[in-house]
Amino acid sequence: MGETVLTYHQVMTADLSYLENAAEQWKEAAKKFSDVQKVYQERVKSVGEDGSWTGDANLVAVDSMDITDKQFTAAQTEAKAIASLLTDAHRQFVELRGKVKSAVAEAVKAGMMVSDAGIARYDFSKAGASEANAARHDPDLHRTEQSWTEHIAAAVKAVDDADQGVKLALKEAVRDTNPFDGAVNGFNGEAEGDIEKVEAKAAQDLATRLNSGDRLSGKELAEFQRLFRDNEHDKAFSQTFLDGLGPKGVIQLNNKFHSLGKGEDKTEFTALQEGVATSIATATRTPSDPFYTKWREGLRKVGDENFDKELNPLTGYQSFVDLMTHGKNYGKQFLTDIGDDIIAVEQKDDFGTGRWKQLNAGHRDFTGDPLDTLLGIMGKQPDVATSFLDPGADGQNGRLKYLLQDRDWPSWETATGYGSLSQDAPGNRLGLGAALEAAATGAVPGTEHPLGGHTEGEARVMHDTVKLLNKDWHGDEMPANLRSSLGHMLMDYTSDTHEILSRTNENYKVNADGDGVWNDGGTVRMAVSPEELSRIMRGVSEDPAAYAGMYAAERQYAAQTLAGTDFKHPNDRTAAINAASSTFGFYDGVSSDILFDKRDKAVQWASDVRTAAFIIPGFALNFVPSTPAAVPILGDAAQSILYAGMYEWGKDHVAQASASAAQDNMKAFDVGQRQVDALVVGWSKEHGEAADSGLTRTLVGSGQERHDSARREALQALGRPGF
Repeated sequence: MGETVLTYHQVMTADLSYLENAAEQWKEAAKKFSDVQKVYQERVKSVGEDGSWTGDANLVAVDSMDITDKQFTAAQTEAKAIASLLTDAHRQFVELRGKVKSAVAEAVKAGMMVSDAGIARYDFSKAGASEANAARHDPDLHRTEQSWTEHIAAAVKAVDDADQGVKLALKEAVRDTNPFDGAVNGFNGEAEGDIEKVEAKAAQDLATRLNSGDRLSGKELAEFQRLFRDNEHDKAFSQTFLDGLGPKGVIQLNNKFHSLGKGEDKTEFTALQEGVATSIATATRTPSDPFYTKWREGLRKVGDENFDKELNPLTGYQSFVDLMTHGKNYGKQFLTDIGDDIIAVEQKDDFGTGRWKQLNAGHRDFTGDPLDTLLGIMGKQPDVATSFLDPGADGQNGRLKYLLQDRDWPSWETATGYGSLSQDAPGNRLGLGAALEAAATGAVPGTEHPLGGHTEGEARVMHDTVKLLNKDWHGDEMPANLRSSLGHMLMDYTSDTHEILSRTNENYKVNADGDGVWNDGGTVRMAVSPEELSRIMRGVSEDPAAYAGMYAAERQYAAQTLAGTDFKHPNDRTAAINAASSTFGFYDGVSSDILFDKRDKAVQWASDVRTAAFIIPGFALNFVPSTPAAVPILGDAAQSILYAGMYEWGKDHVAQASASAAQDNMKAFDVGQRQVDALVVGWSKEHGEAADSGLTRTLVGSGQERHDSARREALQALGRPGF
């Protein structure tokens, strides 16, 4: 293919069969070189070696004959390598052109027509009159067309990247790599027949130059990026490249990326970081590979090594995990092993996590705490996070306990005129929070998913997180950077927390059987005591948005529970109202405690909660069905019940916060019960009862006693027995 950038037309019209034909001819050439070598050895070289020819001429000739014989061998190696490269090229081009064709088919299916230049335009000829008219008046039509054109161009670019790789490999295959073999511009006896390995060697050479202090030209940087882009998922390329540099060389390379990637050059070097990180993910996906064992052992040796000055330390693990943040989809075993190796380093001596501390502003553009950063990476792969943190049915996995209770988290230290000032690193535990959330919910933090529906491993992470954070009843003092994540986790476990706080479900009452995780006919349940849960909720609720999220989830779950209850059955009706009243009583107890503590800032907190509550999509918090036959969405009846009273709740929350702050007591805080009453009114209306009917008025407030006792229980758990 051509030396310049390939066009769409060239990619679509090139006759790839020439590559197959050429490969066969090179295989035949290798065979012919072998045949000629045999004749040469039998009829020429043998004359110089059988003793029948002696003298000075023989001495000169023998050396020349040996060089020629070795050239025949080298010629075979070169010919076979070229044949292999052409066969590989044919395979790649067929596959990549297939992706171009698929991109075109997708565009056509979306209503586009594609020109010979690969330009997508809306195909008015295949559209109906109304569709065509709508398209002509669509202000985003050009943007849509451009998007499809770029999609096709990206597929063409991948072919061009591969083409450049083939050209590089063919060029290297015919280069005489041994200047001391006696042949000038001879055959390449070390020719490589694997395109990816040739490209890996080229990438390794560029990396080595960077590490040695060389500056790469713009053309070389572009080629460096292309090499990674063209081979991002190729194991041979990745392992060859990484094995050539070794863990120490890779760490040094990332340090170079940081030092050189400033200003306008940052994008260029960030792309290279992404390329190397992707290679790490690709190369380490198979733990049974000999490469994996060698790489892990090499990383262990340099992970604790300081790559900078003593007064500005930068360890190997800090740089390596920083590099990993630019990649994704790492193997479960690799992430687990790196995590365990970092923990082992922290536990091997008294220096502990002090080795990760950042001094005098340190390397703030790097990730300071490699373990927390690694946990953040796990947070994007929930199955890995769950596996890593799950205590196990036997409770033998101690990683969760180490992270939540035993670990001494690293600090920032700054020299001042009065000595050294040490402070908790602002980002501490953000990675842990992401990993906890992913591990307990089975979903990537920030992604929409139905709440609930957990595995036993996920539920064990949730259960033990509550227990560990609430050690010595200090759950309300949890680190600030965990509040948001714990709030999301509790939202995901609303079906459990509702039962815990309702105090009516015997299975959830804490005893020998109820405190823990169990499988209930295919549904996994999790239980802790209401007192423990109150402490954790109190700690989470220092974040108004986290409190609002939990409250919104509970409100919706309560509405769904009411909607699924037989309204005509008095006992069931009463039980459902009492359960909701009790649950919201605990929420009011938590709110009361917060408002009492904040006092002057109580109204601001309540206002922030109200604002956050209205940002949460009203009907987006769907729950996994409690039984296989149930529908995992918010039904019309529940929506109608839920609609009632939300606006009033926001106003009430702020109004009671204001009143409580002025009175300096929380005894009258009963927003939650009024919220239950609003839900009950909506429930009654769904069953044909007017808001002021006798039955509705009887039901409204019927759970007040349960609400009050729950509120008192929450306040007692929070250390306020007088309320």
